[in-house]
Amino acid sequence: MTIEREQAMKQYHINDTVWLARFEYEQVIKPCPVCFKTRQVTLILGNGDKVILPCAYCDDGYSSPSGLVTGYKYVAKARQIRITQVDSEETEHGIEYRYHGSPNDYHDDGSLLFDTEEEARIKSVEIKEKYEKEQLTRIENIKKDKHKSFSWNAGYHIGEAKRNRESAEYHDKMAVICKERAPESPSA
Repeated sequence: MTIEREQAMKQYHINDTVWLARFEYEQVIKPCPVCFKTRQVTLILGNGDKVILPCAYCDDGYSSPSGLVTGYKYVAKARQIRITQVDSEETEHGIEYRYHGSPNDYHDDGSLLFDTEEEARIKSVEIKEKYEKEQLTRIENIKKDKHKSFSWNAGYHIGEAKRNRESAEYHDKMAVICKERAPESPSA
């Protein structure tokens, strides 16, 4: 029987002191996972041309890209709490309990409560690793979305540059025609 299954059946009472499995995070500054501190990315177009763009992932919107992002370091913890309230409800699966505890205003079904600090630490590491895996998946999805943004921006700017070159050529030709047709100004 797993620790989780045993814990689901364990019943606690008001004023019991138990160990809560949890994880916390600390803010850290780390290299940008898209540009790797270079502050730019290279987009390779379908024809093989390379376009260098500023990294939009580490750009905070107020200044140019920094090559760094704010992230979090997750730390598994076991905290001791005191049960302050126990709610019970009869369901089709039997009696289900909901525990409230102090400090930290804990309230849950008891699946994260343990009799020993060691059991709580083991569970803390497990839930921390699961959360980190979910976060890595989210980051990968964000990076994919940013690549779409990079390619759209590159296409837009290439198109605008071409349009402006064509416009400049047209106006250069028109200026030459205007000069040719202009009457000679009398010399003084």
